Amino acid sequence: MQQITTHPYRLEKKRYFQLLVKLFFRRKWYLIVLIAAIIIFNISSVNENSFARFFVIFGVVYIPINIYRIYRWVYAKGNDNYFVESVLTVDGAVLYFKDIADNETKVNITTFIKMSQTAQEYLLYLSQNNFSYIPKSAFKTDEDRNYFETIINQHITS
Repeated sequence: MQQITTHPYRLEKKRYFQLLVKLFFRRKWYLIVLIAAIIIFNISSVNENSFARFFVIFGVVYIPINIYRIYRWVYAKGNDNYFVESVLTVDGAVLYFKDIADNETKVNITTFIKMSQTAQEYLLYLSQNNFSYIPKSAFKTDEDRNYFETIINQHITS
């Protein structure tokens, strides 16, 4: 069994905000389409019907309000612990996340329910809305990254 350790990495607030907004749109696409349809259907009767006016106003402010809510959560002072520098060690089916203050979290890979990836990072989900961020650039070699993917794919169905 191989053990690998990554370079130190950090989740930037801007990137976290982008990921959360992207997840919001992916999870709420059907609602956004419905709101757009309601706006289009009711836009002509906004001046005469207060019910139509409500739906048009709601539809126009729904997305910006949710994006603002995500922004406030990401940039809140109490969430700074999400953005500390960390190192990941993979030892068999166990992941060790160690931050700059030497706090270590040991997580069995089977605890994760899902893995998704982008061109830049892996997202390991502990629940539907809670994920661990691991950038692909943190791995020291391509072999380390391939080993990580193999271990993850053996234990998690993506």
